[in-house]
Amino acid sequence: MLLTDNPVNGSEGDRFGFLPHSRVLCDAINATRDLPLSVALYGAWGTGKSSFMNICRSLLQEQGIPVVSFNPWKYDQREEIWHALIQTILDEIAARITEDPDAKRSAQLQHALKKAAALSRTAAWLMTRKAAVPLTAGLVSTSDADALKDAWDNGDPLEYRHVNQFEHDFAEVVEQFTGGGRLVILIDDLDRCTPEAATTVLDSLKLFLGEASCVFVLAMDQQVIAKAVAQRFDGDEEMGRKYLEKLIQFPYHLPHVTFESMFSHLSEEVLGLRDDPALWQLIRVAYGQNPRRVRRFINALNLTVISLRLHSTPSRARMLHAAILLTIRLQHPAFYAMVNRSPESWQRMDEAANGNTNVLHMDEDTLFNTDTDLADLLRATSSRTAGLDFPPPPGKTEIDTLTEVLSVTTGGAMDPVTGHTTQGEAQTW
Repeated sequence: MLLTDNPVNGSEGDRFGFLPHSRVLCDAINATRDLPLSVALYGAWGTGKSSFMNICRSLLQEQGIPVVSFNPWKYDQREEIWHALIQTILDEIAARITEDPDAKRSAQLQHALKKAAALSRTAAWLMTRKAAVPLTAGLVSTSDADALKDAWDNGDPLEYRHVNQFEHDFAEVVEQFTGGGRLVILIDDLDRCTPEAATTVLDSLKLFLGEASCVFVLAMDQQVIAKAVAQRFDGDEEMGRKYLEKLIQFPYHLPHVTFESMFSHLSEEVLGLRDDPALWQLIRVAYGQNPRRVRRFINALNLTVISLRLHSTPSRARMLHAAILLTIRLQHPAFYAMVNRSPESWQRMDEAANGNTNVLHMDEDTLFNTDTDLADLLRATSSRTAGLDFPPPPGKTEIDTLTEVLSVTTGGAMDPVTGHTTQGEAQTW
């Protein structure tokens, strides 16, 4: 009954029509000859970036292109991210070489395997020594070189005094591993990272992987990452955007999920109002084409309907009132608090949304003019909306009943002034 937010695992699980668009991007990646290539998959929170990336991974693997996936948000420290990115790539290469059923090819790749192991040890040492400054400068100091010699049990000679040498050898490993092809590295959830972690991932592409025949596909919310990078430039978001423009060679914007595909996939999961056009009008206006937000709303609504059923079978009007009030609680907490203090406010705001603003009290008028999204919601869900049969705003008794249920299904008691919950602010979906 509760919907999960897990991304699809591959092309066979495509629910929202991403597959044709994924093919276009993957074909472009496969056709590109001038490598390395950096691709940004831009999309807002909850719009399906991870699912799109997983479909791309499946398609690329079907074409015989090796793919490595990396999730930087699991790591906190700058050094951890640098090391983890390199280590993830090298481990994947090593695993595929040792598992290759072609004995002749496997033997030919042993040199690459040995070099990958050496690179891995070097990357580990560089990170544990916190050598960010020497790396950026391109030189490992003599004392650090001596420490590296001592750290290696096998006594290998030091070959990586310059980052350029590290990049060159990494490129050689990729070249031997792919047979002159390309290695695709999918970096997901960049916008989940702390600002420092996100910029570290972007920096690592320049520091370590500048020469290799790799394609880097980074899934991110462009605005979030631009703001993260801007912290490096005293909060200058324009500089943050320019930094991304220089680093990203090909920006690709995630195609919108059609409302029809979302309805087709999710309507069967709704309790009580499954095919009701009024509910889906509410969802379209309040949650748009964001699958994550719609799923979370449906989960909360389903729990609310089940709670209402504990006492009696709720009418269509009660379930629609619950859906609207749930949305108001989640997205417009100030109005939610106002309705709890004065239930008649809903009726007056409904009239204002339909053109009669003279009925508004002073505080209602202020809110109506500052929260334009609220006016759009009330207008779209008004009983005067033709063809959808929305019920008129509920009275005090009904509002009291519904808010009591919502305090359980959406968590926490409500502050009567702000509308926020006492267990943390209500999340704006």
